[in-house]
Amino acid sequence: MSVRLVLASALMLFVAACNRNPLEVTISRCLAVAVVGDVGTLTKFSGSGRTTDDVEFTASIRDVQSSCEEGNSVESEVTFTIGAQGGPALADSVVTVPYFAAVLKDNSQIVTKRIYDVTLRFDSEGNAVSNEVLTQLVPTIEQARRYNYELLLGFQLDPKDAVFNIVR
Repeated sequence: MSVRLVLASALMLFVAACNRNPLEVTISRCLAVAVVGDVGTLTKFSGSGRTTDDVEFTASIRDVQSSCEEGNSVESEVTFTIGAQGGPALADSVVTVPYFAAVLKDNSQIVTKRIYDVTLRFDSEGNAVSNEVLTQLVPTIEQARRYNYELLLGFQLDPKDAVFNIVR
């Protein structure tokens, strides 16, 4: 290979790399969205037992996506799926499960928390799915610029369910 060909190839690679700057920073005022680790899954048991035979169902929050419109205010739409798998002790084909959406300001202060109920209908194979959509509004762009907001999702657990999730 000639020296000219090597130099020309290196120059073309350098120029091509300049078109996609990996260090480019884009500032967005949209809410960051996350599922809280220890409350993103819920396993419900029948009675007081905690064996696999006592499992009614296990549900999880998954496929979280968000879109955002920035203007005079910031409006975020968050979509996610709550899916469940029935267990050996599942008695009802329809269950209602509470989940929460909490908005935090600067990663520490809870601004708002709402609890929602989702109804899960199990099919003949023991699966249930519900697609959820939430909209969150930061009223002014100045407010969105001043603070970092995030939306946290999780199941509203009772103490026994929380301990089970931490220990498992």
